[in-house]
Amino acid sequence: MKKNIIPFYPSTTKLIKKSVGFYQYDSDGKEYIDFESGVWCANLGHSHERIISTINEQAKTSIHHGYRFRNDKSEKLSAELQRIIGFEKGASVFLSSGSESVNLSIAIAQKITGRKKILIISNTYLSAYGIGKIDPENEDVVSINFNDIVSLANIDFTDIAALVLEIGGASIEMVKFPNVEFVKELVKLTSINKSILIAEEVTTGFGRLGKWFGFQYYDINPDIVVTGKALGNGYPISAVTVSNTILKQLNEDLFIYAQSHQNDPLGCAVGLEVIKVIEDEKILKNCNKIGNYFKEQLEKLKVSNPGIIKEIRAKGLMLALEFTDTFDGNEINERLFELGFVFGFKQNTMRFLPPLTITQNEIDKLINNLENLLKSR
Repeated sequence: MKKNIIPFYPSTTKLIKKSVGFYQYDSDGKEYIDFESGVWCANLGHSHERIISTINEQAKTSIHHGYRFRNDKSEKLSAELQRIIGFEKGASVFLSSGSESVNLSIAIAQKITGRKKILIISNTYLSAYGIGKIDPENEDVVSINFNDIVSLANIDFTDIAALVLEIGGASIEMVKFPNVEFVKELVKLTSINKSILIAEEVTTGFGRLGKWFGFQYYDINPDIVVTGKALGNGYPISAVTVSNTILKQLNEDLFIYAQSHQNDPLGCAVGLEVIKVIEDEKILKNCNKIGNYFKEQLEKLKVSNPGIIKEIRAKGLMLALEFTDTFDGNEINERLFELGFVFGFKQNTMRFLPPLTITQNEIDKLINNLENLLKSR
């Protein structure tokens, strides 16, 4: 097959033919168990029947309508997001990608506070571009070392427009969860200095960690919540949801923001169905149950392979297995893919974010194959 796609990231020569549930199939008919949920999007599994049905039905009515109209799907989805977040009389806007929504949330914070700088924890990934891009030339991004509570005293919070809090760091440091004490002190200083707290839940939202959102593990109250990925279960939709306080401030001095696919009814219909499925199918309960099982199996591997596995990190169904510095895990990574397992690998660490519908059977297959590879090395 001709290669007509710009190679911005490395990929194999495998051509995908079908994705369903937690399985993917290539053009040779080979089956893969997807422990990455695509790019962490398909929390309900690929090609979920209720999501497909919703797309088909909404497509018959309205996919996209432009700036002169509103639609009831976006209004209802905003109300549902406020309900599960815990906002009252807030509001949302719906875009297409997490990067868009992160950048818009930062722009809102800069507009309201009159400040430019944003504060992040060092293992945070914000955006592929724009004011949220992590880049040495982006002088407005201030990074605080992970769990370094002492160094918070060195931050001038009077310059900070917003703390953008991402829980988990799946992209940068392969799944690391900050301590409660560290986060609470960080949030306290943010509040005292009238900076805005943005919960960046693009990866951790909609049950990934066993709760609706990652920030809910820390007993904190964000001003803005950014969501994406699993909101559409693979369909491109993201959201910025603001509290009533932020909404009032925006209404006093609103700035114009418009893009082509803002509040499209098709994406919003999908988002509504995602929330319904999570509740109807008790996805959060399953995530916690199966996530605990997955973690236990990885911990057993660690015990039976001393000197090879350094650490297991897990919350819900976001997990990581880090090899020791003296062990090169890349051969294991390549062999497991050949055996039909899709997962993340970098920094000598395996990362697992499977669909929240995954079962013990698929986990056992992975663990057994991994154990055999470690024994045969």
